[in-house]
Amino acid sequence: MAEADIQRQKTVHAALARGTWLTAGQINARQSPPPADRTQPAAEWKDCGRIFSVTSDDGLEYFAGYQFDASCQPLPVIRDILAALGQVRDSWKIAAWFHFPNGWIAGTGANESQPVAPMDALERPDAVIGAARRNRGTYVA
Repeated sequence: MAEADIQRQKTVHAALARGTWLTAGQINARQSPPPADRTQPAAEWKDCGRIFSVTSDDGLEYFAGYQFDASCQPLPVIRDILAALGQVRDSWKIAAWFHFPNGWIAGTGANESQPVAPMDALERPDAVIGAARRNRGTYVA
């Protein structure tokens, strides 16, 4: 296996280990009332660029839980971040960007000098969207 493939696998496993990942069916079940089509609304939201998904090694599609509010509706900032990141062929690069500390996003309070992961700073949209605009290249664990 090539070094890039090994790094990608490490990144995938690290991202999956941190946070909550939901299937389209789980997102559907949290809607009030749940749509009859179990793939909705996740598929529609993804097609509109409001959320992203990743595909696991076993072929299942997952959506990062931090993309949603308490009612399982997409956070508006996610659409803006995805637009700033632009087209990305491998959605695991998007997941990695969200999951790992980013030097463009500083911590707050006592951790002011420490970079934080975008997923942990979504309440600061200007900082996270700005970091997404600066993103170029790959990001691995």
